[in-house]
Amino acid sequence: MDTKELIEKFKKKLEDETTEQSKKTALIIDDSEINREILNFYLQEENFDTFFAFDGAEGIRTFQKIRPKFVFLDIVMPKMSGLDVLKEIKAIDPRAIVIMVSSYVSKHNVQKAKNLKADWFLMKPFTKEKLVEVIKRFEGR
Repeated sequence: MDTKELIEKFKKKLEDETTEQSKKTALIIDDSEINREILNFYLQEENFDTFFAFDGAEGIRTFQKIRPKFVFLDIVMPKMSGLDVLKEIKAIDPRAIVIMVSSYVSKHNVQKAKNLKADWFLMKPFTKEKLVEVIKRFEGR
C-alpha cells in the first residue's frame, strides 16, 4: 500500500468515527439541575456526548447549533413550556428525535405532545434500563 492509499484509508476511518460519534449526542432541556444530572449520568454511561439547556429559548438555540441525535425535553419549565419548545424544534428539523420527560403527566399534555410529533414520553422517575430501552427504539433512525 502506497502513502496516498494509506492517507485515504486513514481519512475514511476518521470520517466513519466522526459520523459515529455525532450519532451519540443528546441535548437535555430541563430547568431542574438534578434531572439534568441524572440524565447526563445515564447518557454518559452509554457513551453519549451531552449538552444542556436550562430553559426553552436556550434549548432551541443549542439545538440549532449542535443538531443532536436525541433531545430530552421537560414539559413544565418557566418562560416557555416544553410543548412550545417541541413545536419549534420540529419546525427546525422534523426528523429530530424528541423524548418528552416529565413527572407531570396529563392526558391533555400527552395528546398535545403526540400532535406536535413528540417521539416518545418518558415518565420521571425512570431507570437507566428504561432510558436505554427508549434510546434503542430510535438508534437506527
